[in-house]
Amino acid sequence: LFGIASGRSIKDIKYILSTWGYNQIDFIIGLNGSQLYDGTDDKVYDYFQMKPEWIKETFDIMRPFFYFFVMYFQKAYMCGVYDEKIHFSTQYTKSDYVVAQSEEDFYQEPNAKIMFRVDEKDMPEVERRVKEFESVYYKGNKTQSTLMEFQNRQASKAYALEQFCIKHNIKLIDTMAFGDTTNDNEMIEAAGIGVCMINGSQDTKELADVITEKSVIEDGWADFIDRYI
Repeated sequence: LFGIASGRSIKDIKYILSTWGYNQIDFIIGLNGSQLYDGTDDKVYDYFQMKPEWIKETFDIMRPFFYFFVMYFQKAYMCGVYDEKIHFSTQYTKSDYVVAQSEEDFYQEPNAKIMFRVDEKDMPEVERRVKEFESVYYKGNKTQSTLMEFQNRQASKAYALEQFCIKHNIKLIDTMAFGDTTNDNEMIEAAGIGVCMINGSQDTKELADVITEKSVIEDGWADFIDRYI
């Protein structure tokens, strides 16, 4: 069985897959594990959400930095400012967008996650501050060199993978997972074999059983499958 795990929503992933010519897939893990799409029964399962008060706290954590914030809101993107990045994302997945009237719009109801885009040079300090204000309820994950995401601490790609495996009587030791940064760590650690891309984050490499010989932009995943699978 083959699936994709991503920080994107299931809706976005399905659209992107369709542009590649794939209309069927065994499973999709979306929003870093807050969603699971099971292609065998065509059902979506939702898991752990962020409470509004937790989302509000993340703004206080990120306040010392210059950032743009965005959230998946219903079937659209909700953003603080409609800029080139949001334009690219919405055009890439043919999604709608909503520009928030104020910061408060982001913490009116539970949501799977909140994302903050920052300058790459600030990310080390962002990571230090997120660790300093670590919560027992939610966690911050660097998902790109310029993107920090906050999510319910119980949500992870590993949890969604495990739920799919339980449903289909598959042992986790019989799975293989690929990733390249912090939001992949738990899944890579949980899988029978965890593989990190050679251009991945150091923390992800340290957890992986294997590191690829080529990077993401060199089709490192396809190269690994071709060589060893």
